[in-house]
Amino acid sequence: MGMPAGVVASHFLKRLPAFSPVAVRLMSLVADENVSLKEVAKLITLDPVLSGETLRMANSGLYGRRQPVQSVLHAIAMVGLHRLTRLAVTAALWRGMPNRTSSFMKAWWRHSVAAALIAEHSSRLGIDYAYTAGLLHGVGQLALFEHAPQDYIRLLNDAVSSNLDLQESERAAFGTDHAELAGVVLEAWALPEVVQDAVALHHWPNPGSELADAVQIGCLAAEHIGFGACGCHRQLAAEDFSTPVASVIGNKHLLEVFAVEVNGIECSLM
Repeated sequence: MGMPAGVVASHFLKRLPAFSPVAVRLMSLVADENVSLKEVAKLITLDPVLSGETLRMANSGLYGRRQPVQSVLHAIAMVGLHRLTRLAVTAALWRGMPNRTSSFMKAWWRHSVAAALIAEHSSRLGIDYAYTAGLLHGVGQLALFEHAPQDYIRLLNDAVSSNLDLQESERAAFGTDHAELAGVVLEAWALPEVVQDAVALHHWPNPGSELADAVQIGCLAAEHIGFGACGCHRQLAAEDFSTPVASVIGNKHLLEVFAVEVNGIECSLM
């Protein structure tokens, strides 16, 4: 089954719709602190499906709106520019997910959302892409699953049950691992290079990037909560944590808050 990362990615990308170009542009646009609300609203409405799903999330019980949100501009005013961007990026990934009903996909989605929330919380940067990078960090697993569903699930289960290094197992079977592959997929989607690098390095010790550090914390803590399996099982079993990771994992109340928010986001998309 061994194939170069680019080849696996090309097989995957043929099956999965391209990440919404509107969402990609949105991530770059809101990094400008001088951006206008009308400019952002106009951009989102260029993608009718994305704007519809974003409005559906804004109107969900997750945000407790007393009055219906009727437009993207209204949604920005009600939930805030930063939060609406988060909704749009989440909706963009959700709409492109294949096989949503499979147990692997359900676990993968919850892991991705939890990692995004925790990465955003853990980031010490000002305007950054922590939520987006956290949300997309596991897309390489999705690529491998789409490429060889049964083989990948068996490989993942064997790695967890036998305490094997997941990335080593992936490289032996596919010629690439999910972190490297995620970087390739995000490059194909034309996401910002800083996001590509953060997801590609999220399992590296001391990756040398504050964004990658935040994603790494999100990935570890999400798996610790019980959401999905992204190759952190050995580190969790050994309790080999940096101080920032330990501070998040040791905060039971905070983890419960994240779990509730994951459930709320999942329900808002159903």
